[in-house]
Parts: sequence; structure tokens; C-alpha cells
Amino acid sequence: MIESIKEFWYLYLLIAVLVVVTLFVWKKAITASAKHSKQFNENLAKAKRAKELREAYGNLTAEIIEKAPAADLFEGIAAKLEYTCQKTEDTNSFYESMTGGEKNVYALYYLITDAAEGNLSKFFKSSYRPLTSDAVAAAKEILDEKTHGIINMMFRCYDENNEDYSVIPHEIDRLNGEYRDATASTDLFAAGGNYIKNNPNEFLK
Repeated sequence: MIESIKEFWYLYLLIAVLVVVTLFVWKKAITASAKHSKQFNENLAKAKRAKELREAYGNLTAEIIEKAPAADLFEGIAAKLEYTCQKTEDTNSFYESMTGGEKNVYALYYLITDAAEGNLSKFFKSSYRPLTSDAVAAAKEILDEKTHGIINMMFRCYDENNEDYSVIPHEIDRLNGEYRDATASTDLFAAGGNYIKNNPNEFLK
């Protein structure tokens, strides 16, 4: 056996390398599969929750608005508006037909969810007017002055209508950090829900 190893050492080395590579690939495949499964389950749970909330707040009354948990109310109404918009043939017309309050909730919900990891710039990179400008207006109505100021500055960095338009990486990073700090201890969904409670007529039809 020892003589065989000495004579064909390169074959044994090749086998050892193949075993290591196989184990590495196998481990990567298991990790990727687990990650995919986790992400799938998370997305499924989110879709289920969105369905439950939009059904719970699909037919609003003053009493439902008054008694609902603020965060659930905001998420439910936003989910209902998003679902209806996606099912509508002319989404632009549907959006324009919303009340001012509904636009505030819809636009701010998109901003909050896109920036869920504290990456505020993600929303402004992937969205355009009027959603972006409406989100800034919604933040002014619903959130505190400091948070609105940060959101407005980020909007100006990405606004295609701004002649001083300039995406400066270190400035974007700074604003993302300020947004994370400003919202770390704030329940943004609850703030949106309290806005709805204070303006019920915007949502009762």
C-alpha cells in the first residue's frame, strides 16, 4: 500500500483534492438551499399577512379606524391600496384618483418598506415622480421634522427635475446613516396609523 502511494502519489493527491472540492460544493449547495427556503418562507408569511390585513381593513368604518392598532391599520390600508392598484389596468389613473390621505399612506408605505434595512437611498434609486415627491410630502405630514428633513435631502440628491442633481456617494452614505439613527426607535407604521386615525374622512368612502 505504501509503495503504491509512493508510486502513484499524484493520483491520491488528485482524489484528495476532488473530495475536498466535492465537500465544499455540497456545503455551498446546502447553504444556498437553506437560504432560499428561508427567503421563500419569509415571503410567504409576508404575503399571508398582507392578505389578512387588507381583508381586515378592506371595508373601513369610523369604529374600525378608531379601535384598530395603529401599525396594523397603516399596513392594512397600504396593502389594500397596493393590491387594488396592481389589479387596475390603468394604474396611473387609479393613483390620481386616490385622496390626498391615501396617497400619503401609499407613498410613505413604499418608502418605509424599501428602506427597511436603513437604506433610504434604495427607494429613491428605484422610484420616480410623483411617488418620490409624494413620499416626501407624506413624510412632512406624518413623520417628525428631522426625519422629513433627511428624506427631503435624499430626494433632492436623486430628483431628475433638480438642476443641481448629484449623487455623491459619501453624501448618500451619510444620509442613509442619519435616516437609520433617526428612525431606529420609531415605529413608522404606527406613525402612519395615527395619521389615519387623525384623518379618518380621507379613508372612508
